[in-house]
Amino acid sequence: MLTDTKLRNLKPKSQAYKETDSNGLYVEVRKVGSKFFRFRYRHPQTKKEQVLTLGEYPSIGLKQARDLRNEAKELLAIGIDPNEHKKTEQVKQLEQVIAEQIQTDLMTFSQLFELWHRHNSESWVYAHARDIRERIEKHLLPGLGSMPLADIKPMDVIKVLKLIEQGGRVETTKRIKQYTSRIFKFGVGFGHCEHNPANDLPDDIFQKSIRKNYAHTTDPKVLTQILKAIESYAGDISTKKALELGPYIFLRSKEIAGIRWEEVNLENCVIEIPGERMKKKRAHIVPISSKVLEIIEYMRPLSGDCEYLFPSPRSQSRPLGEQTLNPALHRLGFKDVQTFHGFRHTASTMLNEMGFMGDLIEKQLAHEEANKVRGAYNKAQYLTQRKEMMQAWADYLDGLKTGGMLSRFKSF
Repeated sequence: MLTDTKLRNLKPKSQAYKETDSNGLYVEVRKVGSKFFRFRYRHPQTKKEQVLTLGEYPSIGLKQARDLRNEAKELLAIGIDPNEHKKTEQVKQLEQVIAEQIQTDLMTFSQLFELWHRHNSESWVYAHARDIRERIEKHLLPGLGSMPLADIKPMDVIKVLKLIEQGGRVETTKRIKQYTSRIFKFGVGFGHCEHNPANDLPDDIFQKSIRKNYAHTTDPKVLTQILKAIESYAGDISTKKALELGPYIFLRSKEIAGIRWEEVNLENCVIEIPGERMKKKRAHIVPISSKVLEIIEYMRPLSGDCEYLFPSPRSQSRPLGEQTLNPALHRLGFKDVQTFHGFRHTASTMLNEMGFMGDLIEKQLAHEEANKVRGAYNKAQYLTQRKEMMQAWADYLDGLKTGGMLSRFKSF
C-alpha cells in the first residue's frame, strides 16, 4: 500500500507508470512528474473495465483519495457508474451557478463571459481557451465588462469594435465581433439577457480586410540572411530553436510550438502529430532530417523532462506561445520580408522550382487534395520520397548558411 512518504518520493521516468494502493486505487506518475490518483473498477452494467480520475497529488492527499474511492465503491454497490455520476454533478454545479446568476437583474458582461468561457472551455484545447480569454480581456472587458447586460446597446458594442479597428486591426475587429455575438447568444439561450446587441450590426460600417499572402522570400541570398540571423537570436532558447526548426519542416506556428516529446518518434525518424493539433484535423507525419534531429537533441537536456519540446519560458508545463515566433522574426529585422508562416510559402515555391513532385510538397504541407475526388482515393503518404525531399531541402538550407549552395538544384 502507498504511504505519504512513498508518494512524495515517487520520481518521473521516461514513461508514465503506476504505483498500486489497494481496492482498485493507484497513483499514476506521468513523465512530467505530475501524480494522479485513479480508481480502477468495472462498469455495473457492461462489466467493462473503467478508470475514474480522483485528483492530483498533493492537492488530493492519500486519505482523501481513499475516501473518494470508497464513495465510488458505494455508488457501484447501488448500480451507479462513478464516472457518469461525476459528470452529472459537474453539470449540476454549472446549473447552480447559472441559477444564482439568473436571480439578479444586474449580471454584467464580464460575468456572462466567465459563464460562457467555463461552459465551452472543456471542449477546447488549452491554447485555444487561453487565446480567447486573452483577446476578450484585452478588447472587450475594458469597455463592456462592468456594464449590466440589460444596459448594453448596439452602439456600445460598435464603440468598442471601432477602437480596435482604429488600431489598424481589421481582422481582429471581425474576430472580436464574432465572439461578442456568441457570448450574447449564450446569454439569451440561458435567460441572462433578452437580446443580442451584436447580432445585427451593419457590416458596412467596418473596414473590409484585404487578404494578402504571408510575406515570404524565395531569393536565396535573402533566405541566407534570415537563416543566419535566426542562429544569432539572443532571446529565449525555446523561441530560438523553434525559429530554427520552422524553415526545415514548414509546419504552422501553432503546430511547431505545441510539439510534444511523445510525438517525436526517433525509431522511425518522424514527428507524428495527432489530428486534433492539425488545422485540417488529420494526423500528419513529418520526416526528421539530420538538421531537425540536431535541434531535437539540443533540446533534450533542456526540456526532455517536460511534456513539450519547446516549453514556455514562463512555465515548463505549457508550450511555447504560438504568437511568439512571428514577433521574434520582426525583431530580427524581417518584418514585411518574411513571416514565420511564410516559410511554408518559401518552401512550396522553391521545392516546386527545384523539380520536386507537387504531390510530395502538398502532402508535406498537410494540404487538402485540390481534386476532392482524387483526394478521396489518394491516401498515399509518400513517406520514403518525402524523407528524401526533406533531407535534400535541409541540405540546401545548410548549404546556404555555409555559402556553398546559392543556386537551386533539381531533384534526382
